[in-house]
Amino acid sequence: MEKPHLAIFPLSAGMGHFLPLAEFAKRLCEFHGFSITLIISRWLWTSRPPALLERLASSALDIRITEIPHITVDEDEPDMKIETSVSKFVLKAEPHIEEVLLQSSRSSSPISAFITDFFCTDLLDVTAKLKVPSYLFVPASASLVCLMLHLPKLVSEIKVSFKDADFDVEIPGLPLIPARDLLTPLQDRSNSAFKWVVHHASRFKEASGILINTFAELEEEAMKILGTPATPTIYPIGPLMVTESDAHDESRCLKWLDEQPPSSVLFVAFGSGAIFSRQQIIDLAIGLEASGHRFLWVIRGYKSGDSSSLETDISQLLPEGFQSRTWDRGFVLLNWAPQVRILSHPSTGGFLSHCGWNSTLESVSHGVPMIGWPLFAEQRMNKVILVKQIQVAIDLKMESTGFVRREEVERAVRELMEGEEGRKAREKMIELKDKAKIAMMVGGSTMKATASAAAGLGHRPSLNT
Repeated sequence: MEKPHLAIFPLSAGMGHFLPLAEFAKRLCEFHGFSITLIISRWLWTSRPPALLERLASSALDIRITEIPHITVDEDEPDMKIETSVSKFVLKAEPHIEEVLLQSSRSSSPISAFITDFFCTDLLDVTAKLKVPSYLFVPASASLVCLMLHLPKLVSEIKVSFKDADFDVEIPGLPLIPARDLLTPLQDRSNSAFKWVVHHASRFKEASGILINTFAELEEEAMKILGTPATPTIYPIGPLMVTESDAHDESRCLKWLDEQPPSSVLFVAFGSGAIFSRQQIIDLAIGLEASGHRFLWVIRGYKSGDSSSLETDISQLLPEGFQSRTWDRGFVLLNWAPQVRILSHPSTGGFLSHCGWNSTLESVSHGVPMIGWPLFAEQRMNKVILVKQIQVAIDLKMESTGFVRREEVERAVRELMEGEEGRKAREKMIELKDKAKIAMMVGGSTMKATASAAAGLGHRPSLNT
């Protein structure tokens, strides 16, 4: 029997979008017998392609990688955000994607379905023209999908910029969300990023289905809303996690963790996009020190003045004497750490995180409670949901500028590691860890959703002839 042939166009604008979708492609090949054409662009990859792509290309999996011609996007407006750049890139990519799909339609194995990122909704025009069923992939939460489906109505009712709004917003399936905690690109109505996000949201219902990197038991309230007939078919196919290995500093930090008591270490990491001021790094350091708790901290550096380069000399980053005072209970790494291995280590007892969704799923999958320190994108909304609705995170009070004072760092760390709120968050995380494990087993919710998605993706004959 001929394999179903699936075309996937992942977004290369960030590894947080690319890697989970590539992992899903791998699962479809390994467990559901798909042949996959992975359409890629090197746009926004500042260095070599991710290691996962190289592994896929050299693997025994039936994945063919097709690269479209190079595309440039002019920054032709002031303060152009990534959402605008991505959307303009997709418009330029349309004819190239259409050509790949047409070539496949003429082959002996035509395309049965197409998957792309939720910021690429304009590709639905191409697939509609070719009569190919199309699915949107959301590497974020089901809660974000609730927001996107409700967004056109929301922005028609609220006429001010969310950044100027001092009220909570009601979104079906979510707790009350302060308007200023909605997605970063939605904050300023005058910026084109706002218009592009609303545009993509307005097209969600055109998709044949929506694939979400979550599992049903994690976001029960959101999934209830998404299960109604008014929405496209929803497939909670997560957690989709990729472990990227790197020998650099890995053995040292893991050996250090081996020497610590169980559940005693706070892991501090903010993702690849986190750039703090020197003063924020100092306050974070002093707060960690004052808490009295063990910590493993990943620092990326800080921008000095108007320079585009990062200061990465640890001796220049940290307060004077900090490392000598905390040598017996602290470990500081520069730029990168094996996050999944750290979160899975028995000595890790908490995670001070930016609340990025991939990091959140990794924390949940290993039962590690969190302190929420969101930075951008949908992270502020994630924090509200993790604190108020799912109840696995400690809130961290920020000033209006986003600055967090040392006293607040100390308070939140103590609360997570030794307080009553921390105890409750830890219990809930352990419960969710078990549910995540069950979801990934045969007969579990994620395995059922993946099988259902595979059936939808593969059973339709191509009509693009």
